[in-house]
Amino acid sequence: MSASTDTVSSARRSVHRSGAPLWPPSISYAVLTICGVAIPPAMAGKGPWQSDSALIDFFAHHGAAAHASAFFTLAAAVPLAVLTAVATTRLRTLGLDVPGRIIAQLGGALASAMLAISGLTTLALTRPHVADSPAAVRAVYGISFATGGPGFVAFSGLLLLGIAIASLSGNVLPRWLALAGIAIALVSELAVFSTAFTGLDVLLPIGRFGGLAWLLVLGFTLPSSRRELRARRGEVRDVDIS
Repeated sequence: MSASTDTVSSARRSVHRSGAPLWPPSISYAVLTICGVAIPPAMAGKGPWQSDSALIDFFAHHGAAAHASAFFTLAAAVPLAVLTAVATTRLRTLGLDVPGRIIAQLGGALASAMLAISGLTTLALTRPHVADSPAAVRAVYGISFATGGPGFVAFSGLLLLGIAIASLSGNVLPRWLALAGIAIALVSELAVFSTAFTGLDVLLPIGRFGGLAWLLVLGFTLPSSRRELRARRGEVRDVDIS
């Protein structure tokens, strides 16, 4: 009976240390984000720089596409929040309770909020008669673009930067992956200046989709426990006391 109890307790401790899997929210976030861009192709190229007539025409005649984009954008915010919570908890489990982990936690939470606001404001533009007012379309879509564009990219960059720097200092990710995360994060932060210089708009998709790809890879590479990390390094012990 004692041996059985010890086995169960050991299994429970192992599950607790491993925590939730990271790949499901990573994949969910990637799929929902891609769907938000690919399913309503009429959204491509639209932005606040478009004329009033172009924006009104889009929301008046492509309401279904706009509604689909709003749905997937809002939905993507949920797994991103879960991904942030799981990833930052893993860093703490791996002994990396450092400022980078807190930066990642705050950045991920705010990036998720930016996505949610962008989706909700786009959804508001699909309501009846909203597209009849050029001023309303211009104002609301400006908020949608600002939160889903520069706002989201800036804070998602902090998510990447915090995880990458913490992982690099603790050597818990391949060095190339951590450095790639830092590079994408720096591009994301530079993209903030697109709000002042329109020529830097090209950095927004690099930060958004580069970050998406990095987080997807992270979902399969960030160790879930110290035991798993030691196993990757070939340092597994017979008794795991972490």
